[in-house]
Amino acid sequence: MNITELIDAINSHIQTIKWEIDALNSKIRALKKELAELKQQILYKEDFYFQLYCINCEKVDECILSSCSEKTLRKNYVLKDNSKYDKLPSKNVKYEKVK
Repeated sequence: MNITELIDAINSHIQTIKWEIDALNSKIRALKKELAELKQQILYKEDFYFQLYCINCEKVDECILSSCSEKTLRKNYVLKDNSKYDKLPSKNVKYEKVK
């Protein structure tokens, strides 16, 4: 193998590596986009507010019946901003595994 053939082989190998780098960069961009979408679906404690619900009188945060007690109160956590709920995926949606 002479020097010209060696240079051509090296250049060919360099080109193959460049194509692989481009493909990997494309995958990275796609994964970053997917990550950004997933981050929008995260819910935090601060996204909810707390309320008490009486199972006897069915009132929120206050009881009107004398038979109500602390045992009849249930804790409810309510989403503050429903637009976040709309962004959550359904259980029926299947996601492809990233290889």
